[in-house]
Amino acid sequence: MAVNEGYCTRAFIVAEVAHVDAVRRAVIKQAQALGFDEDALGRLTIVVQEMARNLVNHAEHGEILVNHDERSLDVMAMDRGPGMANVSQCMADSYSSKGTMGAGLGAIRRLSDVFDIYSQLGQGTLLLARFLLAAEPATVLVSSALCLPHPKEESCGDAWAVRDNRVMLCDGLGHGPQANEASWRARQLFLDHDPRMNLIELMERSHQALLSTRGGALAFAEVDVAQGQVTFCGVGNIAGTLHAEQARGMVSSNGTVGYKVGRIQTFSYPWDEHSLLIMSSDGITTKSSLNAYPGLRARHPALVAGAIMRDFRRLNDDATVVVLRHA
Repeated sequence: MAVNEGYCTRAFIVAEVAHVDAVRRAVIKQAQALGFDEDALGRLTIVVQEMARNLVNHAEHGEILVNHDERSLDVMAMDRGPGMANVSQCMADSYSSKGTMGAGLGAIRRLSDVFDIYSQLGQGTLLLARFLLAAEPATVLVSSALCLPHPKEESCGDAWAVRDNRVMLCDGLGHGPQANEASWRARQLFLDHDPRMNLIELMERSHQALLSTRGGALAFAEVDVAQGQVTFCGVGNIAGTLHAEQARGMVSSNGTVGYKVGRIQTFSYPWDEHSLLIMSSDGITTKSSLNAYPGLRARHPALVAGAIMRDFRRLNDDATVVVLRHA
């Protein structure tokens, strides 16, 4: 059975010096396959090396996560180390808390096309470096996602996609190659569908398309900026949460797409420039919350996804989180 992994995140544990070179080689190999030129490969080499060294030197243990699509490659470092009391001070080239040259974070920022960081004293740090393969399009909405397989599986049973102002997330029943097949089929249908199709019809067509698979949970969200609303259509246990002044759960219907569904419905919620949409599979615990992360909502969506994945991931299932907000 073919395994489809184009949308999945690669994760590398970094806990000792030997891991630094190993993760650098793996990321560079992936970038070469994507067609990075020599200049971009050189910048990426330094960034990955510095990020991994920082995990060893300052946190003692962490992860490097790598995502790519047709426009960019993201490298994220995340840890539960001591964190930073003053991020701006730590970004200065002359500053070091470990007696090193103190050029790591500053170099990462200069060499990346997109950079962002979030740190909490005593809680850890999240660091994003993005390398562009093509110019980022001007858009009202920005998004990011992390999609990790079950720890004992190579293929991921979840799939996600963002197309213009629509988002999808599918959690294939169980995990492994058969779950991957179901979620991939839902993803392809979503990417190929006529954007004039409403979400109820899209869900009905997805149900028919998944009848020959083991099925799964599936949800769509559509943001209408002009009308100031977001519409959600879900079947099964995909969690949708809208963060504004308060967090608000979004309603999914019971059932399994591709097996048995009841009445398919949509629900609409207010949306404005301060809104943040988070969708997650059940590999993320329902206890996930942003209340303990002051200022995180204003950071890049990749860092929001990173905090949720780091702190609320279950280790007995595939886990995916997709984050969408205004640019």
